Amino acid sequence: MIEQNRFGKFDFPLFWTAVALWAVGILLVYSATHAIESGRLAGIYKQQIIWVIMAIIVIIAIVSVSGRFFYGFAYVLFGLSLALLLFAAVAGTSAKGAERWIVIAGFKLQPSEFAKIGLLLALARYLSEKTLSLERISSFIVPSILIAVPFLLVLKQPDLGTAMVFIAMVVPMFYWAGLRPVEVFYLISPAVSLVLAAVPLVMSFASGKDWGITGAIPWGLFFLFLAAVLYINRPHIFIFTGTVLANIFTATIINVIWHALKAYQKLRFISFIDPQRDAFGAGYQVIQSKVAIGSGFLLGKGFLKGTQTKLSFLPEQHTDFIFSVLGEQFGLVGCLFIICLFLFLVGRGFFITQSVRSRFFNLVIVGGVSIIAMHVFFNTAMTLGMTPVVGIPLPFLSYGGSFTLTLAILLGLILNAKHSD
Repeated sequence: MIEQNRFGKFDFPLFWTAVALWAVGILLVYSATHAIESGRLAGIYKQQIIWVIMAIIVIIAIVSVSGRFFYGFAYVLFGLSLALLLFAAVAGTSAKGAERWIVIAGFKLQPSEFAKIGLLLALARYLSEKTLSLERISSFIVPSILIAVPFLLVLKQPDLGTAMVFIAMVVPMFYWAGLRPVEVFYLISPAVSLVLAAVPLVMSFASGKDWGITGAIPWGLFFLFLAAVLYINRPHIFIFTGTVLANIFTATIINVIWHALKAYQKLRFISFIDPQRDAFGAGYQVIQSKVAIGSGFLLGKGFLKGTQTKLSFLPEQHTDFIFSVLGEQFGLVGCLFIICLFLFLVGRGFFITQSVRSRFFNLVIVGGVSIIAMHVFFNTAMTLGMTPVVGIPLPFLSYGGSFTLTLAILLGLILNAKHSD
């Protein structure tokens, strides 16, 4: 039971929004699999109901624990998450070519999901005691190590989607820990250079013609903008030099990496730009996803009436592509409603930081909310064909025990923050 003083501070709007999303998720998982009468997917909505019930219990349990516990044992929990990743690498169960799963007490768990929690707590603990500044590069040594170890272990599985979430999570936390907006810009600028430098390579391969100097214009304009920002702000010579060299390096290395890829690997990568190039291979999921969402029009075809869903044209429609099921059956209105719920949940999370004095828990909230927000962004963009297909589920809606419990832990920590003082 939650103590009376904790119950009085319990953020019910956040909690009930999460429960509502989970309820919608159960309905969508049922809709995506109800026509399957046998096999591993038959009746999995029942398992999802069990996971959600367990998640609610986990939330209540975490809220009941003193916040000092999570602060005190942050590094221990981080170490345990790394141990699970190492165990998965040594004795994990293969799933679609990746060593991602371990079996505990009959349950298949994905250690990379719990690594998000471990990294979140460890990074929040360290940053709550230190102030970051690009002028003191030594302040980034420990955070870089904390991030690099789980990042590399997850990338080796390989699980690119989760590795991306790690990076997306830490940038808001760095800002909250003291980096000025312009310093955040310097920090992420190499990633922007990498993407812009990759655009002409991808487009040239997709169109079959060399874009030449024209393709370099986007990166050139960005580099000029970066140079202008550096000139106006006149940072320390170390920051100036490091930022310029990092951008030139990432813009160059992407060319090396791209030319080292085999043709089929490049084809898989560009499937989100031109899925018809490999309509029955890498582009198949994107095509079917866009067909499903588009066929829903404004109000959708109705619950259990989606033809793409019913005929199982879309692979992974109960997990990573659950948003397509939503779009087909409930249309644009249903999609916008769910997105509004996500926006409220994320906004509510940041709102809670105003009433939390603990620097540690403020960082936990920012990191936790960022994890959820990045999952929503990458997943919906992926199903709409706006980004490459990576293994990122949609929070609360996608089927999966490990991810459901991870969300429960995140919500529990956010709700616990109001009692941390």
